[in-house]
Amino acid sequence: MTAHDKHLDAVYDNFRAIATIPHGSGNTAQISRFCVDWAHAHRLDVSADAAGNVVIRKPASKGYENRPAVILQGHLDMVCAKDDNCRKDMETEGLTLCWGKEFLTAQGTTLGGDDGIAVAYALALLSADDIPHPPLTVLLTVDEEIGMLGAAAVSPSALDADYLLNLDSEEEGVFTVGCAGGVRVHLTVPVNMEKQQGVPITVKLSGLCGGHSGMEIHRPLMNANTAMVRVLQMISAPFGLCGWEGGIRDNVIPTEASVTLLCPADKVQDVLDAVENAGKSLVADYPLDTDMKLTAAAAAESECDAVNIVETTNLLIYLASLPNGVAAMDETLHMPQTSLNQGIFSLHDGAFHTDALVRSGINAEKDALANKLHQLAEDMGGSYEDSGDYPAWEYIPNTVLEQTAVACYRNCYDGKEPLVQTIHAGLECGVLAAKSERLTCISFGPDILDIHTPRERLSLPSVERTWTLLCEILAHLGE
Repeated sequence: MTAHDKHLDAVYDNFRAIATIPHGSGNTAQISRFCVDWAHAHRLDVSADAAGNVVIRKPASKGYENRPAVILQGHLDMVCAKDDNCRKDMETEGLTLCWGKEFLTAQGTTLGGDDGIAVAYALALLSADDIPHPPLTVLLTVDEEIGMLGAAAVSPSALDADYLLNLDSEEEGVFTVGCAGGVRVHLTVPVNMEKQQGVPITVKLSGLCGGHSGMEIHRPLMNANTAMVRVLQMISAPFGLCGWEGGIRDNVIPTEASVTLLCPADKVQDVLDAVENAGKSLVADYPLDTDMKLTAAAAAESECDAVNIVETTNLLIYLASLPNGVAAMDETLHMPQTSLNQGIFSLHDGAFHTDALVRSGINAEKDALANKLHQLAEDMGGSYEDSGDYPAWEYIPNTVLEQTAVACYRNCYDGKEPLVQTIHAGLECGVLAAKSERLTCISFGPDILDIHTPRERLSLPSVERTWTLLCEILAHLGE
C-alpha cells in the first residue's frame, strides 16, 4: 500500500463531513467557516476573504522546498435540486449519502460531487504527513455555480504560485487546458401596451431537449425562444402580442416558451392553422427534439393589454435578427469558437427583455458579438446591460504542467493516453489565470454522472484512481 492509498479513508471522511453542511450556491457561509476551523485545528495557515473564499497554505514536504509552488483549487458551493417527493430542506439540512459498491449518491437530491470531491481531496492532502508535495496552497471558492462569483473576488495575492490544479472536471482521463470566456447580455426594448378587443390565443412550445449552452450549442437542438419567433412569423393573420415567457436561465438552451396573442375573431382559425403548419416545419428541421409539442388554444373574446399589430411585426423582426447558436468554429480544435444562447425572453413592465450568454475562446470576438447585440437593441430605441464578464482561458500548448500531468497519467494507467482538450464553457481557471501572468492551470477530476440532477452519482473506483493520479502529479511536478 502506498502512502496515498491509506489516505483514501480521509478523502471519504471529508466528503461525509461537508455533506452534513448545507452548501448550495449563495448559502456557503457555514461551509466556509467549517474549512477555516478545520485548518486551525490542523495548525495550518488559513484566511478567508469577504466573499467567503478560503485559502489554506502548507509548507513543502522535506526535499520539495525548492519545487515550484502549486495551488489546488475547487469550489465550496453545489447546485441544489431534489425529486418532487423529497421533503428535505436543502437550505438548512445536509445530504443523506447512499454508499454503493460502485457509486456514491444522495437520497432524493443532488450529491454535490461537483465540487465536493475537490474539497475532500484537498483536505486529505493537507492533513497527510507522508504524501510528498511542493509548497501547497488550497484555494476553495464560493458561488461558482451562479457565475464564478467567488473566483472573481479572489485577490491576486492568493495566486502566488506557478501551477494551479483545478479539481472540478467530471470525466476521468480528460485534462482540460483552456476554456471560453463569457458575458451575460441583457437587452430591454420598450413597447406600448394598449387595451384592445380580440380573441386571446395561447401558443405553447414544450418538450424540447435543451442542454448546456456551451457544451451543446453546436448540436442541432431547438431553442424554444428563437423557434417561437419563427412560429409567429409564419402567421400571416394580424395579431398583437400580449405576453411572452420563455427559458429559465441564460446558460441553458430553453426547452419551453409560452406566448399569448390577441387577434380578430374572424382570424382565429387562420392563426390556429398557421401554428399547426409551423409545428410540422419544426419537426422536419429538428429531428433530435422528438418530444416537441406545439399547441395553440383560443379563449373567449375579451379586452386585453396588447402591443399593436404594427409594433408586434417590428418587434418580431428585431427578435429574428438576434444572433443565436454558433457564430464561429475553431477549425483546428473542431469545436465552437464563438457562440451565444438566447436563454430568456419575456414581456413585462412595458418592455421586451432578452437575456443571452455570449461565449468565445477569443476575447475580442466575445466583445464584438456582445456589441452587436447592444447595437440591435439601441436601433429599436432600447438599452443593454452586461454582467458576469469573464475572460477566456486561452490554450498554451505543451506547458511543463501539461507534460507532467500526461506523463503521470500514462504511468498510473498502464501507458494509456489521456485526452487533452479545451471546452466551450466557462471555468474558474479562466478567471484565476487572468489575475496572474505567472500561473499555468489544468483541470481534471473523477467521473461524475448526471451532475446537477437528483440522479447525480460519483464513481468510487474513479475517485480512487484520480486520487492516485493527483498525488503522482504533486510528487513529480517541477522535478
